[in-house]
Amino acid sequence: MHESKEQIERWMQKIDSFLKENLKLELHKQKSKIISLSKGIDFVGYRNFYHFKLLRKRSIRKMKRRIKEFHNEELSLENINQIYQGWQAHAKWANTYDLRENLVKNKHKIRQ
Repeated sequence: MHESKEQIERWMQKIDSFLKENLKLELHKQKSKIISLSKGIDFVGYRNFYHFKLLRKRSIRKMKRRIKEFHNEELSLENINQIYQGWQAHAKWANTYDLRENLVKNKHKIRQ
């Protein structure tokens, strides 16, 4: 990531040369593109921007669906806790503090 497209193009050329000469590999022409970060880059479960990253929307929807299943007694407390702990471990690496706090409140207002 860099703010200068020209710099990225120079880096891509160096990377391409290194891969060809040392590893006998090539960058995929259609998959190796220089794109704007204004919409974010979808990578390993996050939308990555220049200064921050967000969770994919489908990850948030899936967690909300799991909480709803718990409310409907389709999941046990033990299951929802395991699911949430795994999801939270992934989510904490993105800018999600408020989201995680809201989901915890939603998860715990059950059967009180």
